[in-house]
Amino acid sequence: MQEFKIFIITFIVVYLIYLVTVILRNKKKNRFEESVEIRYLEKVYKINVKRLNMKSLSHTIALSNSFIISLTLSIISFVELFILKMLVGFVVLIILELLIYHIIGKYYQGKKRGDNGV
Repeated sequence: MQEFKIFIITFIVVYLIYLVTVILRNKKKNRFEESVEIRYLEKVYKINVKRLNMKSLSHTIALSNSFIISLTLSIISFVELFILKMLVGFVVLIILELLIYHIIGKYYQGKKRGDNGV
């Protein structure tokens, strides 16, 4: 139960920080459109982000990043050795990023097809 509390607290804190520092600030919106996450979705999944609702996409990415960080932290809390924590954390982080961004990419590809009527 303690790990679940850590997960929820971490998720909320990371999401709120991302929300305040990136999504709600107008100055950061231009940087967000050029971020690594957006470029990854454009290149790998051929998504034209100019046609998407940027606010919806930014919240989706914020939620996914919060989930990735929180789950990684929760998983490495079970490991005792520091070096092993670093290794497990790195592997889990990479796997979760690829998996979650694959889901996001496929979702927005399907949404693009639905908008075009194909």
